[in-house]
Amino acid sequence: MAAVNYPVTGPPKLSPAPADGSVPLRLEIRDLQRNHPDQWTLYILGIQAFQQLDEKTDLSYYGIAGIHGRPYRPWGGVKGDNPGGWQGYCTHSSILFAPWHRPYLALFEQALYAIVQKIASSFPAATKARYQDAALTFRIPYWDWAADPPSGDKYFPTVVGQPSISIVTPTSDGKPVLIANPLYSFKFNPLNPLKGDFPSAPKQENRWPTTLRYPTSGSASAKSQEQQVFDAMASQFDSYQNNIYLIMRDPNYKRFDAFSNHQWAPNNAPGTYGSIEDVHNSIHSETGGGGQMGDPDYAAFDPLFWLHHVNVDRQFAIWQALNPTSYAIDKPSGEGTFSIQSGTQETSKTPLAPFNDATGKTFWNSDGARYTTTFNYAYPETQQWKFPTQQQYQNSVLAAVQKLYGATSNQFMSLMGVNTTALAAASQAQLQGLVAGQKPLQQAAQPAELSRGGEDFEAQIGKADPSSKNISAPIKYREYIANIRAPKHILHQTYRVRIFLGDFNSDPTTWATEQATVGTFSSFGKDPQTTGCGKCIKDEARELMISGTIPLTPILLKLYKAGDLGSLEKENVIPYLTKNLHWRVTLADGTEIDRGNVRGLKVSVVSTVVECGGQAHGGLPSYSGVYEVHTEVTGGRPAGLADEDDV
Repeated sequence: MAAVNYPVTGPPKLSPAPADGSVPLRLEIRDLQRNHPDQWTLYILGIQAFQQLDEKTDLSYYGIAGIHGRPYRPWGGVKGDNPGGWQGYCTHSSILFAPWHRPYLALFEQALYAIVQKIASSFPAATKARYQDAALTFRIPYWDWAADPPSGDKYFPTVVGQPSISIVTPTSDGKPVLIANPLYSFKFNPLNPLKGDFPSAPKQENRWPTTLRYPTSGSASAKSQEQQVFDAMASQFDSYQNNIYLIMRDPNYKRFDAFSNHQWAPNNAPGTYGSIEDVHNSIHSETGGGGQMGDPDYAAFDPLFWLHHVNVDRQFAIWQALNPTSYAIDKPSGEGTFSIQSGTQETSKTPLAPFNDATGKTFWNSDGARYTTTFNYAYPETQQWKFPTQQQYQNSVLAAVQKLYGATSNQFMSLMGVNTTALAAASQAQLQGLVAGQKPLQQAAQPAELSRGGEDFEAQIGKADPSSKNISAPIKYREYIANIRAPKHILHQTYRVRIFLGDFNSDPTTWATEQATVGTFSSFGKDPQTTGCGKCIKDEARELMISGTIPLTPILLKLYKAGDLGSLEKENVIPYLTKNLHWRVTLADGTEIDRGNVRGLKVSVVSTVVECGGQAHGGLPSYSGVYEVHTEVTGGRPAGLADEDDV
């Protein structure tokens, strides 16, 4: 059934091919903007031109975005094999979640790359060659929502949240001119290019002529409230950073099934509630705030979708580098897609429709899409060609993960006066001396700006006594996590479970940025009643269950340093959590739902031991992988896990 007209290859290979096998890099958006000005110019102009293509064509911005959800029609002549099933091709709640998005992004990049080449050639003769040279290695950027932002910027990139942007154009004589920012929104032109693309009711998305974030209303005149995106990302940054670190370092996530998707089954191990799909869901929810990004049917129309998903693909590539032999794909589909029936046993050979491979005759599958270099790109952390051995490459990737996402473990080690580099070279005798109260081998390096509000938390921790007995044990600490499981579609839309520590405002519209908010779990669900999908209603009835994690340790560590928590031992933390841990449920628009009425929702608290130091791990933190469930915190409370519940 594969269409032959749209082979997905990504941008073309460089010619001549580099002798070292290198490929161009996808860069973080702030890096692209600050350090690669010509490619940045081409990117902005390219997205602008892309969004202006005829919406009725498959290779337009509208056409490619529409593969993900709405409009529910075949793309590239690829018809569905799932009558009455989910509409849209995207694989959510599926082990194919990450592999499917790889050729999807490659298609987007391939189409944008072609536009960028034309724009580069349209510059005046004096600068044309310069822009053409930059265009050859152009790749789409990512937004790393889990890494500390560069100096002078915010957790949500400033440039994405502004309605206009200054940029040089082919006709501006080399001077920047102000244009509508194509990263801020996508304007439908028209809203409903083919009758039935967006039904008239009941979804408010079908009335908005542009993509919106935190819309002011459901009317056609609604506006975005970008400040709420900035505030939400700052408020919940710690959760995102620690979740990424968890799924990269905990041995429970070395299985691809555990890392890749959020499906939950009874008595799953308590250490496998997280996933890259879970973190992905929360980013959608917290940047959309009731707008298109929070609804899987419409999310891909928001330009932010592509920056977000390139980073999801990057996290997938980093995980692959750390776990090169762990790519077992064999699991039933959670809800199916336009081309995959619900319950189908998905494997590495399952077609990733509607994306044709380079032959144009067959679909890509997960085996074929395994490596980013197949699509002629890599990421700054995954330049394997620079390393003579696999081990050296993995060590480099591991160091990058620690630097980018290991802020909490770095804080613990600084509190204990331990430096990871020095530990890696220390003998066991030296380690024993350090444990006994020996002076630190050297001061731990100061990480970048940490946590909410730019608090210089690392500097405070560095003053602590290295021989302090308040941490679980020398060069060990205990990680505390809130586990959440819930039925995906029970509320017929995306809903959120917000986790709080301490008192919080009673107004649910403030919870995204509430000081007591620790993190947010998002269902990223659909309404089966509006998909034209009889099978979806059955899926809702069988209650497809999903799961996620909210790390509690960062805020507990802050409380300890502030003197509000006696220690991070269980005997202090568990009573504190029993008294101060709270959870509430809201819809996408902020409306609160009684948590006790969300059938199947269960919130629990678990903990695991993390050891820092030791030659076996190069001095870096090592998760034990063994989890303890603390039902005494949540049992007897609405939607709280009790002793008699499945784990």
